[in-house]
Amino acid sequence: MMNKVTEVMVVFQNIGEKRGQILKAAAKIFAEEGYYKAKIADIANAAGMGKGTIYEYFSSKKELFQQLLVQIFNSYLDMLGKIVKEEPTLGDFIERLCSESFEYFQNQREIASIFLHDHPSIDASTKQLFISLHNERLQCVIDYLEKAKQKGEMRDDISPWLASALLTGFIETIGHIFFYRGGEVNLGETVKQAKDIILNGLSN
Repeated sequence: MMNKVTEVMVVFQNIGEKRGQILKAAAKIFAEEGYYKAKIADIANAAGMGKGTIYEYFSSKKELFQQLLVQIFNSYLDMLGKIVKEEPTLGDFIERLCSESFEYFQNQREIASIFLHDHPSIDASTKQLFISLHNERLQCVIDYLEKAKQKGEMRDDISPWLASALLTGFIETIGHIFFYRGGEVNLGETVKQAKDIILNGLSN
């Protein structure tokens, strides 16, 4: 039913072989060591290249970490765009969006944990980029919901903007639960209940 996003390497497609190699190695080292204990030398070793090559692509460990986060977010947007194109009904869209988002959060939880707890201050330009990426995600869902509304799959009195904000916020909150509880969460049951709540609400 759904295309799984199961490997870190999916994140690093279409960005250049060497750059992707560095980011993949950085993801491994940051996940294992945390941001502050990770060393460029360890990342270079994991990538099978010298430290000098790393600095040809990234000016510092901080820039490397920030670009890793940006690439992970971009990869999520690529996944979202694919779901939007491939799922014709609102119910299937919500089910697949929840399922693949939750799987994605599980697969990236080590990096996400660093981002939440153990990272340097983010540059203003990178913060602005994150805001733009967040808005792009929101708009992607808004566009889908607008079309669902036109097809009669969504109530006329519901704002696609507000519905998108609630849907993406709901998924993000469940993602935080995956960060903290990991394997304790039953993915299949979570997706089933999430879809039911989104489509049918809470009341009897």
